[in-house]
Amino acid sequence: MAPRIFIIMAVFQPEPEYLAAQLRSLAAQTHDDHHLVAVIADTTSDRLIAEAAAAAGLSLTLVPSDVPLDAVRAFEAGLSEALRLIDAEGLTQDDTLIALCDQDDIWHADRLERGVAALAASGADLVHSDARLVGPDGTTVLHRSMFAFERRKKAPGLRGLLYRNNITGMTTLMRPRLVRLALPFPPQSGVHFYHDLWLGLLASATGGVHLIDAALVDYRQHQSNVMGAIDRSGSKGLRWKRPDAMWMRKEATAYALARYLGQSTYNRLSDAITDGSLKHGEAKTAPLRPYLRRMRGMGTHLRDALGLALQGHAGLARIAAGFAVVSTGRTVWTLREAFGPGLRSAIDGFDTRLYSLSPGMTPRPPRNLSGPAKSPVKHEGIVDLRKEPRFVPEFSAPHAALNILVPTLNPTEIFAGIATALDIGLGLAVRGYPVRFIATDLPMSSPGTSRSFVLGRLGQRQDVEAVSTRITLYCGVQSPTLTLHPEDLFMATAWWSAHVAEKLIRRHEMAQGRFLYLIQDYEPHFYAWGPEFADAMASYHFDFEPVFNTTLLRDWFSEQGFGFATGDVLAFHPSIDIERYSHVARRAGGAGPRRLALYGRPDVPRNMYATAIEALARFVEKEGLGPEEIELVSIGQHHSDVSLPGGLVLRSLGKLPWEDYPDYLGTVDLGLSLMYSPHPSHPPLEMAAAGVRVVTNGFGPKDLSRLSPAILSVPATAPDLADALGTAWHAAPVTQAEREIDLRDLGSHPEDMIDDLANRLATRLARP
Repeated sequence: MAPRIFIIMAVFQPEPEYLAAQLRSLAAQTHDDHHLVAVIADTTSDRLIAEAAAAAGLSLTLVPSDVPLDAVRAFEAGLSEALRLIDAEGLTQDDTLIALCDQDDIWHADRLERGVAALAASGADLVHSDARLVGPDGTTVLHRSMFAFERRKKAPGLRGLLYRNNITGMTTLMRPRLVRLALPFPPQSGVHFYHDLWLGLLASATGGVHLIDAALVDYRQHQSNVMGAIDRSGSKGLRWKRPDAMWMRKEATAYALARYLGQSTYNRLSDAITDGSLKHGEAKTAPLRPYLRRMRGMGTHLRDALGLALQGHAGLARIAAGFAVVSTGRTVWTLREAFGPGLRSAIDGFDTRLYSLSPGMTPRPPRNLSGPAKSPVKHEGIVDLRKEPRFVPEFSAPHAALNILVPTLNPTEIFAGIATALDIGLGLAVRGYPVRFIATDLPMSSPGTSRSFVLGRLGQRQDVEAVSTRITLYCGVQSPTLTLHPEDLFMATAWWSAHVAEKLIRRHEMAQGRFLYLIQDYEPHFYAWGPEFADAMASYHFDFEPVFNTTLLRDWFSEQGFGFATGDVLAFHPSIDIERYSHVARRAGGAGPRRLALYGRPDVPRNMYATAIEALARFVEKEGLGPEEIELVSIGQHHSDVSLPGGLVLRSLGKLPWEDYPDYLGTVDLGLSLMYSPHPSHPPLEMAAAGVRVVTNGFGPKDLSRLSPAILSVPATAPDLADALGTAWHAAPVTQAEREIDLRDLGSHPEDMIDDLANRLATRLARP
């Protein structure tokens, strides 16, 4: 019997004409036993896809989503639904297959038929094909072969996929057993790898991958492609760049991803063997060894580089050689830390303490100390260079813009504070203002990835393409000059970037004498009394216009006597989608021990990790709790598990994926989240909205309990926090009314604030 094929499509703001053409090509398949599973990744296109599928005569299952999904999450949801349908219909491994499909390409009529035949003939778990590149009209042929256009290696093997993926998801056809092995996908912060690579790695390590060396799909190149084809057809030679910090960071980024996926593949296969879904010897993991060894692997990458170069794949050879350099650097750095200056410093430190016991003095060195004199320490290693602009403006930009200074633009290094600055800049770009984001501390590892991440925060706004023309990303770390305009306006987002803005304005006599200062905490309190405390305090005496993250913070500054913290300055409430949490389903009570989640970040002093641990110990001991009554978890940052009274262990889960976080909070009963600062952190609000009774601390004017009875705000001492946890333990479950938190008490809505800011900028910046 011909297999039934489930076709997975992720739908995100499709062009109706492109979508209709793709669905017609699906309906025209010579293998006609198929069913479309459409994931509504944009949350709104369900009606459009339903009508278009009906017009094409396709059977359809819709997979709705309450939140926008990126491509990886969307295909993960679609694959999960396909497996559910297979099980629900009582289908077997032998009579079903799964294909992936993009919303704007065009399948050749024999795409599925040839895929089925190739799977049967090869015995592989996954087959994929070449594709023909066509223009936006769907008919103009740009290139006959994506493999030739991108100089892809046709049979890279398992390790070769980690140098460069050669599998395009929309050409694939696979067996359900591969999908069962692949789900869930490994977590990632932002999109750093795509689903087709993960599926290809597992298939290569198990049932195999087979290439159909023919174009079975027309890949439509247009401005809205998530991943457009990259022309490498004319590339010649290795084109080595002089190694520097930027080069090393870029190579390290690629190597880190390969190492992560290599280890994730090995771990997934090990789990499958343990649970019996794979037999011993069925998985081939030897090619992954360079990524599994702690101190070796560079030799393998060098051999790969040589082999690829001899085969004419210069670009792949360069990648493999770069991996060898990073792998070697990793080993050298580790050995240097273990046996170099760190070891000597540790020994000297021990001896200093030893001599302090008796006689209280260290031995004096001999007067005729031989050997070279120590070189003087460079002043750059002592002075805080974050306060200095690392670039020189070149005033040749055609128009003035808002320059937002952020520490980094690398997606994995962007947390709530930087994300807020990005959203403000994007909001102003939506309102017509040109915006430049300038990274001041860390170089951009991948400018393309950073730009995609930033523009991805625009969400579902209709004018994304127009807005993107007003957005520029600059690396202020590696670029000696940046193209600016003498009438530019600056926005600082941290105390050191306030110093940078101040120096740029004064040194270059720029027209805009005042800068905007996004104040998101009282930053002097991040440090002991000393240079950083003084520099952070000094930033509040520059000539700026403040924008406060919450009225609580503004009120704190006012209480401290800062004259700029007046009632008419801009202040906005945290950008938290309360509905995303308040609509989360709660876990049914009585199913095992209750769960308490700590927001545990040992490396961030203001989150008071030690105080939280002491409070937990007091609480469980006072209540006489054991593993049968309570489960303790820590989220936010990986740390060692902690043993507590009653045989309890606090398990560290680390940072949860953003998409999974709300549903996980639906399984939590009690929360403990501390922030010794006037700024309200997000976790207590998110926990309460998700139905968690949460304990936090007050600070100055901050009292989050006024926002919801689900929040208990007490002094930041272990006894007070332990007593509050006891109160929460015996309290009734959180009601739906307590979950509906109104944030307007903490300031205006962020969009309203951006409206006000845009109006204030009308006389200072032109909108081209």
